[in-house]
Amino acid sequence: MECGMRMEGIARKDFLRFTFLLLLILITIQMAFNLSVQQAFFTLMSKWVQVSDQLYSSSSLLAQLQPSILRITKNSSSAASFHIEQSTQSTQSTQSVIQSDNNVTYVCSKNVINVTDEDCLPLCPVISDKLVGALATYSDSPTYSDLDRLYPWVQDGGRGKPSDCYPRHRVAIIIPYRNRDSQLRTFLYNIHPILYRQELDYGIYVVEQNGSSVFNRAMLMNIGYAEAMKIHDYQCFAFHDIDLIPENDKNIYNCPKQPRHMSVAIDKFKYRLPYNSIFGGVSSLTKEQFQKVNGFPNRYFGWGGEDDDMWKRIHNAGYKVIRYAREIARYKMIKHGTETGNKANPIRFKMLRESKKYFKTDGINSLKYKVLKIDFNHLYTRVVVDIDEKEVMAGIKKVITRSVSEEHS
Repeated sequence: MECGMRMEGIARKDFLRFTFLLLLILITIQMAFNLSVQQAFFTLMSKWVQVSDQLYSSSSLLAQLQPSILRITKNSSSAASFHIEQSTQSTQSTQSVIQSDNNVTYVCSKNVINVTDEDCLPLCPVISDKLVGALATYSDSPTYSDLDRLYPWVQDGGRGKPSDCYPRHRVAIIIPYRNRDSQLRTFLYNIHPILYRQELDYGIYVVEQNGSSVFNRAMLMNIGYAEAMKIHDYQCFAFHDIDLIPENDKNIYNCPKQPRHMSVAIDKFKYRLPYNSIFGGVSSLTKEQFQKVNGFPNRYFGWGGEDDDMWKRIHNAGYKVIRYAREIARYKMIKHGTETGNKANPIRFKMLRESKKYFKTDGINSLKYKVLKIDFNHLYTRVVVDIDEKEVMAGIKKVITRSVSEEHS
């Protein structure tokens, strides 16, 4: 009994130490940023989400890449040469993860007996040391020729990745688009250097709706997901309004542990959330998460409703939405006029009330569209598509009718 009481006393002391440390951190954050206690606590939790997301994504990547970890040491005859001491992996493998004698993890393009620095790159750090934090955003719209000269390291199709390390995340940036060329150039001007400093393997996909039919933002994002997967084996997707410019490069476009709402603080809304369940602007999901929620709904033609529907899908699938701290997840909105082809959807609230019955039947599993053209421009991949609103809505109605009939049979 005496031993049990002693252990209980030690546990109580540890708890008190932890509580004191937590309070000290909260007070420090509160004083440093002039925040309320509630805001300081939210900031602390958001920072923890950011770090834990990075570590989660790191371990997930290694689990995908390493059937076995090979131990290598530097060859005394050449500082750039490595010799594999032990190998249990087939020589037919196209990729190996190797741990060096100085605890640096290398990813090799192939499984070879004598590995050189041309075959392997060190795994990029969990958090890039190239990040600078708060940024000045640019409202200019340089010509495409000027942008090409500014970013010569970008590969055709808007693809980029670091040259000195192996990226931990393969990310597609999906942009629903129509008739906003100036904003597109401003967006490209700002986003490429941010993604490059974040040391991602990324691609930018601009999905353009052709014709004069009502704009369907959600369906264009579903199409962007489907078409990007045909081009590269992406792990996660950032769905991005073209008029939002990140103000901090520590707002990382990586693969989130849970679906992430990224545009937490927008200047138009005085850098505050309009409401807690908002999921619009910029959001990020892994491939597995996006498939489980069946993507965005396709039936929202016109402005509004689709993001609130997505929030419901996420929670219906058992996920929760996470966010970075407001000081990090800041965006500047490019000013623009009202678009005649994207008027508010007059029945969006009625559609939201009925959303639950559409989760399984309206999404990436019911896409109907026609690709008219794919252009691999230097700074982005342009996917031009035709969407027939009548065909889409008739198809959804048909599936729902069949599902109801099956339930009653």
